[in-house]
Formats: sequence, C-alpha cells, structure tokens
Amino acid sequence: MENEYLEIFLISMLPIAELRLSVPLGISCYELNWLYVYIVAVLGNFLICIPIVYFFSYFETILKKNKYTAIALRRIFSRTRSKSRVINRYKYYGIVLFVGIPLPFTGAWTGSLASHLFGFKKKKTLIAIFVGLLISATAITIISVFLEHLLNYIGYDLCEAG
Repeated sequence: MENEYLEIFLISMLPIAELRLSVPLGISCYELNWLYVYIVAVLGNFLICIPIVYFFSYFETILKKNKYTAIALRRIFSRTRSKSRVINRYKYYGIVLFVGIPLPFTGAWTGSLASHLFGFKKKKTLIAIFVGLLISATAITIISVFLEHLLNYIGYDLCEAG
C-alpha cells in the first residue's frame, strides 16, 4: 500500500489488533508523525464501532439461524460476558475503562459487543467507547514514542528488515 495512513486506518478497524497494533506500526515502522497516527488510528477504531453498535442485533438474528455460526456466537458472547464484568458493574464508565485499558480483548470491538449484551443505549455507548479510545491511544502513543527513542538511542531498529 502506498498510503501508510490508510493502512493505519484500516488496521485500526480490525478486531483484536485495533489501535494497539496500528499506532506502534505507524510510529516505529512507517516513521510517521505520532499526532497524525494517533488521530487516524482513533478515527479508524471508532468508525468501525458505529455499525457494530447500531446493526449488530440485525446480524445476530441472521447468524443465529445457522447452527455453526450460532455456536460461534454463543462462544463469543460467553467470552465477552466473562471479560466484561467491569462494564456490567460500572455501566458506561466501565466501557470507558474497558476500552481505555490497552490489553488484548479489551478494545472497542469487545466494548461494543458487551454494550449490546447488557442492553446499553447506543449513543452513550459510542461516547464511552470514544473516550476509552482516546485514553488507550494516548497510553499506546506515549509508550510507542518512548520505546522508539529508547531503541534508537541504543542503536536498535525495531522494524528493520532481515
């Protein structure tokens, strides 16, 4: 891909990877401006949440009709419920915390699914997800910039080929 910012945007939309992968990739490997990477990653990660939050119940109905996708959906829901106790307890503040902690399976995708499972209001959910993404992106950007400078100082190139 010629446009690295488009690549950052698209990677930010992927489940599990989200901006936890796209921010370090943009800063360290593509050597892009950290502020632009931050903005593009947050936008990409947030924009994918809008259709998830608003249209997931429609797709859920379709997916439950097939035996195999129904089984997969039950497993995903079970895992989401087990990982999102903080969301159920603290509601929208829980979503902010859950999305804001940059660990695997705690991102915007899982927060969107958890809000669906617990029946939260869509607009408030999106606001909470956005705030959580800002927190997560800030932490990841600070860590990425720090590690990039530290590794450059000791003479190590993280993304060097070969």
